[in-house]
Amino acid sequence: MFGAQALLTSKGWQTVTTVRVKLGAFAAEVLARKLGNGEPPGSEDFERVIQFYLGERGTRPPGWAYPDLLRERRVSDEVELDLNVEDSLWISLEAEAREQDVAVDRLLEHATLYFAAEIDAGRATERILGEIEKEEEPEGA
Repeated sequence: MFGAQALLTSKGWQTVTTVRVKLGAFAAEVLARKLGNGEPPGSEDFERVIQFYLGERGTRPPGWAYPDLLRERRVSDEVELDLNVEDSLWISLEAEAREQDVAVDRLLEHATLYFAAEIDAGRATERILGEIEKEEEPEGA
């Protein structure tokens, strides 16, 4: 982790944490395909992944928790990414990783694959569209 700093993002000025994560190349590739833009996923893409994953925490649907069978797995093809993630969001992901007793990189990789699977199921799209509608509503509406 590189530390927190104030950055101007698409959401205005935010305190973000700059982190270097290592993910399996498969997870990054799957996310890029699911987002459909052909570009490697960036910080905002991973923020969406983290927000969606942590948003599911209350219901803990099947496949949500980090699977026990992956705990001893070695990742062969890794990609290293430097991400700027909203500070409170990253802190929440780190706390969840501690709760599940898994490295934060591994949990982010799992969250990425979980998010991609939910896109296929249509649930992620529903939630994302709902969040966009909330953001676009005028204040006091």
